[in-house]
Amino acid sequence: MSRLTPDVYQLAKDDAHLAKALADAVQSVGAQEGSILLLTPSGQALRFALCSSTQSEKLINTQQPVTRGVVGLVASFQQPTINNELSNDPQHDPSVDEKVGSTTRSQMAVPLSDAYQEYGVITAINASNQAGFTNDDLQRYLDAAKTITARLAELAGGLARA
Repeated sequence: MSRLTPDVYQLAKDDAHLAKALADAVQSVGAQEGSILLLTPSGQALRFALCSSTQSEKLINTQQPVTRGVVGLVASFQQPTINNELSNDPQHDPSVDEKVGSTTRSQMAVPLSDAYQEYGVITAINASNQAGFTNDDLQRYLDAAKTITARLAELAGGLARA
């Protein structure tokens, strides 16, 4: 699979369709916030492209190595995950929390990929439901990931034709 070019990141970061799809997805699962993280061209890190969060300014452009954290595992293994007790997970990388001054209690992460390209990961952070994220939430996020992936493919395809 190929990696994203820097131009796709710039297009995605400013894309109103992606921003709306992310906001709708976050709302549909009752998360406090969520993000689209895109793989860097080297494939060695994920970079925050869009955030539905009060901390967006601190998060945009922040990079996280794919070798660290739950989100890195989701990108590496292309497997979605729900973790409702993140503080007990040794895979959790607290560096993003430290940067923004928050605490991630629960997280859902879904890979963004199609048959041709790995794009990154969509996350949902801190379920408003006390019990955390559910399998129904995961299904809604998987559906949202398909929509977001299709839009990313459109953006990448437009660049390829340019």
